Amino acid sequence: MVMGVDIDRLELPKWYDDNLMTLLVVNQNSIYLYWEMCFEQWRILNGNRLVINLYELNSDAEGPGNRLVQSHTLPPFTGDWYFYNLQPDRRYQAEICYQQNDRLISIMKSNIVALPPAEPYRGSRKVEWRSVEGINAIGTPAKEPNVTMKELVNTMSFYMGIK
Repeated sequence: MVMGVDIDRLELPKWYDDNLMTLLVVNQNSIYLYWEMCFEQWRILNGNRLVINLYELNSDAEGPGNRLVQSHTLPPFTGDWYFYNLQPDRRYQAEICYQQNDRLISIMKSNIVALPPAEPYRGSRKVEWRSVEGINAIGTPAKEPNVTMKELVNTMSFYMGIK
């Protein structure tokens, strides 16, 4: 009971009556999309079939535009979709459209996601310690730690309350 309300008896609404479209990364070759459309949006569709398009976004501003990589006509009452066999290390965006007289009319677009690379970075990088202006009120530059990794590990149990 919170403030006179039995929270165990409350239910989440089945519909929020909002336009929402979210793209999520599953792994380096697939993404998941879910959406919700408000009642007014469904009314405007007036029974037209929905089409979902997935675009690979161009990372080079000088090159050609975005490339359509997948397009699917959605079955009725569909609210989510998986896209498989995508290229790793690329950016994607989805769009829901409806078809009217051989023309696709866009309803809404998703967020942009970036798929991770196919394998971890294998190059070598030298770590540089740098001061960040405005973080240290005293103004002393950041310094390389003067303790070894073994010394740091040995003190961890103290801070974790084990010793």
